[in-house]
Amino acid sequence: MQAVAPSYDVLLQASRRLDWRFLMTEPELGRVACIGVHDPELVESLRLFSAMLTASEAAPTAAEESSYDLVVLRNPAAEDLPAALPLLRPGGWLYVEVQRPLNRRRSGRPRSASGYARALRRLGLVEVGVNMHWPDFGSCRAIVPLDDAVAVRHALARGQIRGRARLVMRLAPVLAATRLLATVVPCSSAVGRRAVAGEEGAP
Repeated sequence: MQAVAPSYDVLLQASRRLDWRFLMTEPELGRVACIGVHDPELVESLRLFSAMLTASEAAPTAAEESSYDLVVLRNPAAEDLPAALPLLRPGGWLYVEVQRPLNRRRSGRPRSASGYARALRRLGLVEVGVNMHWPDFGSCRAIVPLDDAVAVRHALARGQIRGRARLVMRLAPVLAATRLLATVVPCSSAVGRRAVAGEEGAP
């Protein structure tokens, strides 16, 4: 039986779930590994827009090392990051979704996207960034750099952040300036690129 192609509406919604891919210099998804606890919508969107998707609870085998253009993790434990890094080809991207609340003491996870970003830098990744996804990952209307107080103010001024959360977000520019905003927003991400030969951080 011939597979039925997804409708335009399905593709549109799936593409919105992956708006973060434009944070990378190469937004076209190639070979993707999604590791750990999955959001079904995220996995389905990756399946529709990647050249090939490997989704598993554990990291793929050593035979898959240096073969992926993108590795996706969601609320990973700290030790999952160095385990995922060898899967990336040089120039490939590691993307970490952070859905609060996280319990650092009980789970062994970094407390915020900024914590994950620091871990990515320690692993030698470059072009590391931290972003807020508003209001959440599935219905994202705005992706705002968390370390950029000007960008946070701009998002507030345009009315992209509304409702009850706006009361909390009044402090966002101050929190962004002090790099504490990532500890309070509900949905955020850290992303970084594996260095290529000749770059600082390259293996």
